[in-house]
Amino acid sequence: MKKILTLFCTAAAILVWLSGCVEKQPDYPDDYVDLRYRVADSYNLDALSPKPFTIVVKSTKPWTIKSCHPVWCIIDIEEGEATADSLVRVGLGENTTVRVQYYDNTELDDRTDVIEIASDGRVGKQVTVHQKGIAYLNVPASDLDGGLLFEKEGGEIEFGVNSNQDWSAKVIEGDWLKIADGATGKLDGTVKVTAGENAGEKRYAAVAVYDRHGEERAVVKFTQDGVQLDPETFEIRAGYDQLSVELSVVSNSRWVAEKGGETDWFSIDNPDGHEGNDILRLTLQDNSAGTSLRKSSIVIKTIANNPGDAVAEKEIVIKQAYPIKSTRHIMDNEEIGNWSSDWANPPVYTKDVGSLFAAQSRLHNSSMPFGNYTFRWKDYVANPAAAEAIRVRHWFCFDEGCELKFDIRPAEGKISFDFNVAGDGNKPRIDAYNACDFTQPIEITYQFDPSGAEHCHVTYLVNGVEAGSFDTSENMLRSVTWGTNVNMYLGVDKSGSAVMEWYEYTPPMNWDE
Repeated sequence: MKKILTLFCTAAAILVWLSGCVEKQPDYPDDYVDLRYRVADSYNLDALSPKPFTIVVKSTKPWTIKSCHPVWCIIDIEEGEATADSLVRVGLGENTTVRVQYYDNTELDDRTDVIEIASDGRVGKQVTVHQKGIAYLNVPASDLDGGLLFEKEGGEIEFGVNSNQDWSAKVIEGDWLKIADGATGKLDGTVKVTAGENAGEKRYAAVAVYDRHGEERAVVKFTQDGVQLDPETFEIRAGYDQLSVELSVVSNSRWVAEKGGETDWFSIDNPDGHEGNDILRLTLQDNSAGTSLRKSSIVIKTIANNPGDAVAEKEIVIKQAYPIKSTRHIMDNEEIGNWSSDWANPPVYTKDVGSLFAAQSRLHNSSMPFGNYTFRWKDYVANPAAAEAIRVRHWFCFDEGCELKFDIRPAEGKISFDFNVAGDGNKPRIDAYNACDFTQPIEITYQFDPSGAEHCHVTYLVNGVEAGSFDTSENMLRSVTWGTNVNMYLGVDKSGSAVMEWYEYTPPMNWDE
């Protein structure tokens, strides 16, 4: 008996000594729950044959998974037992994979469910599930593509509606178009519209088709033939040093152009002799010495073939910028503080020298204002042992993944340009620029000038000399539009180093002043 007691006391002493060597675990309250799960915040499911999804779960207390609408779905495991605290808290212990399968939704309307993941009576996660209904409403593509055309004499046109619900139709553009039949319908049907004779300009209209809830589901465009005179834009914006402008005009008649007022800072090169689609060319005087925005207008109008024929006339505003003073930002510690360093090595500033960007050194600023930028780099040092040559990189990033990239490659003796585009858009092609002395500082410039409706003419300059340019459009880097903030990155890639002294920013012209 004594021996047993001695052994117990010795064991107790050892346990006390060990407790001083092991990290003390935190004290958790009795009602503490560690519920862990892996699931998306929401799911969007098809009406018919919806795909199942899974929820991975474990908890230190018994758990449940419940649907607010259990008749809509099957949850194959709706509850589970607790897993030991010591395992869950260190990411161990067995997970349970729960499969959720929704039934077909045979109702017209969409439906929304909420799945709750709870443990010990407390909800830890709500998952929203949206399932489409079987309702549909559409207009045949043949009636939508390119729209529908009335002759000058007018008449009636029908278009079809494919639907399994109630619907309605309404003219939303063009008071010359009337709905003669089919303003409301049920299931499949047709809409009949009429137009009177058009003795004037080509005109346009649109009919919207709405579902049973009044939601717009399709828009059918209509055109009635007449005199056409459509400039590509009603406002031309030119840079202060831009000396020429072209304006595309779509027409089915003879037409002429003239100035809308007395002004001598631009001239019309080809005011007469236009027939059908053509290009109007303007010559502008340089406004480099100007201190204000120039503004005037151009009037284009058709020529009547016979007395009494309709004549179309359009006025286009033309504006020319003036120079705006740039602001130079020394790349010192204060300026670096306005950026975030998102690669391995932050740049290091030395007074009167600049900031050294070593390999894998990059700065990022997600909200740089739109405008022209010039960057001054120098002191390029290559690493001959590296697998990749030194490359100084600039990314100007816009929405939809559009990127304008400008790379200095001293070891290869060139400056190169690359692009990422949005969707199925096209990429510009700009050849590499080789006329550089990399023993001297190099200044590279992104210059943006207005081009067309909200888009840009982008020019790349190296030491003030143009290296290439292109126009953005709906089919070319479409999110590079006038006035859009720039998500900007700059730095040195995988090897070598370079010094950045400063960058200059020139704000864009206020075209409405």
